[in-house]
Amino acid sequence: MEVARLGSTDLEISRHGFGAARVGSAPLGRTESLLRSLLDLGITFIDTADCYARSEEIIGRCLADGIGEFVIATKCGCITGGERGEAYSRPIIERSIDRSLQRLGLERLDLVFLHTCSAEILRAGEAAEALLRARDAGKVRCTGYSGDGEDAMEAISMGIFDALQVTFSILSQDALDEVLPAAEAAGMGVVAKRPIANARLLPEDSPQYHGGPYWDRVRSQLTGEGAWDDPLECALRFTLSHPVITSAIVGTTDPAHARENARRAQAGPLSPRLLEALHQLRPGD
Repeated sequence: MEVARLGSTDLEISRHGFGAARVGSAPLGRTESLLRSLLDLGITFIDTADCYARSEEIIGRCLADGIGEFVIATKCGCITGGERGEAYSRPIIERSIDRSLQRLGLERLDLVFLHTCSAEILRAGEAAEALLRARDAGKVRCTGYSGDGEDAMEAISMGIFDALQVTFSILSQDALDEVLPAAEAAGMGVVAKRPIANARLLPEDSPQYHGGPYWDRVRSQLTGEGAWDDPLECALRFTLSHPVITSAIVGTTDPAHARENARRAQAGPLSPRLLEALHQLRPGD
């Protein structure tokens, strides 16, 4: 699996990453098997969060069992698990980071994102300051912000975050206009969430169903370039065809699905001509 440096940091992460939101409700044995499969496939980047049920805890137990080495990103700032206080306040963030360290069994977290707080909260400064204090204390290696649109632009403009996590897919291209160019200019690493558009291309009742009229303008080109036999492969290749994207995270609890997604990610970029056609399509959500 191809790896890339995360922005200006010294972190090297797999371009196909793993989203661990659903791991929190899966049995431990199944997750251990899944994580071993990820390592076998060269997928070494895991994205989780303190609010993803038992995801951090289960990943931590697997790591303690000697599964192998991953680069792990988590998120902080939300009110979760019976916590009391004000979201994105310094005490909430500090407790979240300490809890993540304990759950994952780590001495330092590789990457921590502020989890989708607003531009207003970012400008207030307390949330960002709390995350930076954790970095300066040696609890966090790299810092990031997870969010979209104007909120993401505010985070980029602050010049203090190493990485950005943003929604970007063949069906959600809004980040192309401002967010991705700004993040690239700032030297930030970019992690794409929902890179296969939550598989909205598959259900026949979806407005973006791959067999429906939505794709008429580009269908012949998709077919001619052999990019449409597997619409999920096309979607993942689309996201990874943008060099600004350091990693695209896809979630599953099934090792077989992980292997299929790895195969899709390794199929290579779409042609510049096809990418331009898809950019012109600019589908909405």
